[in-house]
Amino acid sequence: MDEIWRVLRDPRVSTTLVVVVVAAAGFALVGLAWRGVAATLYVVLQLPWLVSGGFAGIAVLGLGLAALITHLDRTEAAAERAALAELQRDVLRMLSVATQQAADR
Repeated sequence: MDEIWRVLRDPRVSTTLVVVVVAAAGFALVGLAWRGVAATLYVVLQLPWLVSGGFAGIAVLGLGLAALITHLDRTEAAAERAALAELQRDVLRMLSVATQQAADR
């Protein structure tokens, strides 16, 4: 159980879960709008369902997916920066060792 809480405390995981829940809420709004439109025979009475549920659901879904893409891109960029920093540290260590060996000769 502690392992699950440790994983959920990671900002990358918790942010991804929140954004996925927002996208799922958008899907739910679209589904509720569809259900409301399907239950109504008259087009005039279908429009409020379509406008309030359908368009809002698509907007929330788009917001959630855009936030997810942005979050994943930023997470990937942070991992690349960390790998590059590690590579730079390794190169500097090798350079200092090579400089030290050249000075000893």
